[in-house]
Amino acid sequence: MAQIKYPPMELSPSQATMLGAIFDTVLAQLTPEEENAIKQKIQGKESIYQVSVDQVASMSQLSATSLQIPSVVVDFFSNHVAPDKRADLLRVLDILATRPGSFLLTGYWRPLPELSRQQREDIMLKWKNSSLQSLRNLFKILSNLCLYNAYSRKHSALIDSIGHNAANGDAFFENHPDYDPVEHERIPMMQTGEATCGHLEFDVVVVGSGAGGGVAAAELAKAGYSVLVIEKGKYYHQSEMVHEEETCYTNMYDGGTSTTSTSGSIQCLSGATLGGGTALNYLVSLKPQHFVREEWAKQGLAYFASSQFSRDLNTVFDRIGASQENILETKTNSKFEKGCHELGYHIEKVFVNTAGRAHHCSRCMMGCKAGIKNSTANTWLLDALHHGARFLDRTLVTRIVTNDRGTKAVGVECQIHDTQQLVMIKAKKVIVACGALRTPGLLKASGLSNSNIGKHLRLQPIMFGFGFFDETIRQMDGPLISRVCNASDDCHGDHYGAKIEEGLMLPGGLASKIPWYGAAKHKELMLRHKSVASFVNVVRDKDSVGVVTFDKSNPNPVYEYALSKHDAKSLTICIERNMRILAAAGARELYTSQANVEGFAFNDDETSSPDNPRFNQWLDRVSKAGISAVSTPLVSVHQLGSCRMGTSPKSSVVQPSGETWECKNVYIADGSLFPTAVGVNPMVTIEAIALHVSRHVISTMEPSSRL
Repeated sequence: MAQIKYPPMELSPSQATMLGAIFDTVLAQLTPEEENAIKQKIQGKESIYQVSVDQVASMSQLSATSLQIPSVVVDFFSNHVAPDKRADLLRVLDILATRPGSFLLTGYWRPLPELSRQQREDIMLKWKNSSLQSLRNLFKILSNLCLYNAYSRKHSALIDSIGHNAANGDAFFENHPDYDPVEHERIPMMQTGEATCGHLEFDVVVVGSGAGGGVAAAELAKAGYSVLVIEKGKYYHQSEMVHEEETCYTNMYDGGTSTTSTSGSIQCLSGATLGGGTALNYLVSLKPQHFVREEWAKQGLAYFASSQFSRDLNTVFDRIGASQENILETKTNSKFEKGCHELGYHIEKVFVNTAGRAHHCSRCMMGCKAGIKNSTANTWLLDALHHGARFLDRTLVTRIVTNDRGTKAVGVECQIHDTQQLVMIKAKKVIVACGALRTPGLLKASGLSNSNIGKHLRLQPIMFGFGFFDETIRQMDGPLISRVCNASDDCHGDHYGAKIEEGLMLPGGLASKIPWYGAAKHKELMLRHKSVASFVNVVRDKDSVGVVTFDKSNPNPVYEYALSKHDAKSLTICIERNMRILAAAGARELYTSQANVEGFAFNDDETSSPDNPRFNQWLDRVSKAGISAVSTPLVSVHQLGSCRMGTSPKSSVVQPSGETWECKNVYIADGSLFPTAVGVNPMVTIEAIALHVSRHVISTMEPSSRL
């Protein structure tokens, strides 16, 4: 779809000054005393952190405004945020510029730009842990925007000062003797003239090209039916992918980077490119565990306990080349294994979709330039292409067109490429695979009214853990995720727990997720980014409340998510165990992403150990702090369940076949039809269920005119 054109975001001089003052507090020029303290911290360890005292001096002088971050953020708002959504930020900036407003929000009558840096920093820290959710959210949004944009730019004095070569990020893998790229053919896209002719008709239109849509397109095309795959995002061949944070997220992710829940409680990352999430995920390929299959079968969905589902899972494994072979041993996964073994925790290699080829790349969240990751664009969609399927990218399906009674699909209405023209494309069947954040909106825009549409959203929230070592780790040299620990899988006895996986982060992501305790401390941690091991704690959410709503005026998904006490406890238990693993592995400093908990550092005369009394006192504080709504940064890369499958329209959106209860010929084949959260990376499960749905579609089809 063409980029939505918003009017530029314009700040008044007062607003611009206020935004600059806030950003220059988060990313501040340091005092000589602060600079010297950091130099003393790294003295004698320059080879470990791979930075010099000159780089410390350079970094100390940099601020958000010297890096032009306010203008970068304003450009982001101009390109990706609707004017009515910008209003809240502008209103806050205006309020802060008044004496009463300043006193109300900061405790000072003088406005922020007139306060000392220390006073402004104290205000930011109070906002971060405020009893008012609105202030916690304000701090999180502004600090994340500032830090992510500052550390994700390709050409930047800040990036140079921490020794990160953003412009040559693939050097490790490309220079490795195992490097053996796979060149895939280009998938031709339908051109504007043909797409807007008004006479297109297909047996099947598949909306979305990710895990579900890719499989459905392949299966229907192989069965001999005419298939059109419509993708909202742009198709990038591997030769066109750009491994730079500042470019990739704008090009290939929904919302231009991510989308955020209405309250700011969680941030969702989802693909908006040909291949969907499979083009951007971390390669992890896991089958659903037995207890998930049994739970779904007990809900009346016998397929999930059947040998057919097992065969479908195996078919997916075979097609995507799920393998544990040729996974590089790195400092990060070695530390992970050491910590788990010391504690007796479970740990195992993950399967990755590389067909056993070496893939020592840390950039596949930006697309696989080497062509080794078997995304749908490199597998199922090629199968579809070879059996006659057509493809249309940059096209938004605005609604499913139905008959006069609204009971049967007859096609789709689309906005194609850069045109504002709405075009109907006829189809006998419509398979919706837009993902759990967008599928509900398309159904509602099409007139479906089942009360369960958009409800039961599961996000498998992620919380981050960080361990800093007195040795070089270089987590960016090697695979993204290679191990999983299930030690907290069943921490409540109901199989709704959490898993620990490596969570490699490039500087932009790390800077925006590592806790901010002040500008100097944050800069010090970022200078040491080559000695950090990052982990994700992924919860199988049981009873958190997630809802997707439909707002025709908003091009981004609108959703809300409230973490339940049960699921928050799962995350807390998991992050405690994550910290124990890191301590057992030898980490010297440990941090959770909890905003209201300081980090922990072993003293110079102490051995890193999970038995250390001070460490265990700190873990008690971690446990008691729990998950603070909004201020603890939660992220989701697994959106599920918002149009769930079931045995009754009273409790579900689709039948066991994948067809919607209320409109014939409309099927769903993505993660939104999961009955519950699956608890593992969902790609394999989605693809297997898409095989199941495709069989049902084929069983109802008449012979194609193409045959």
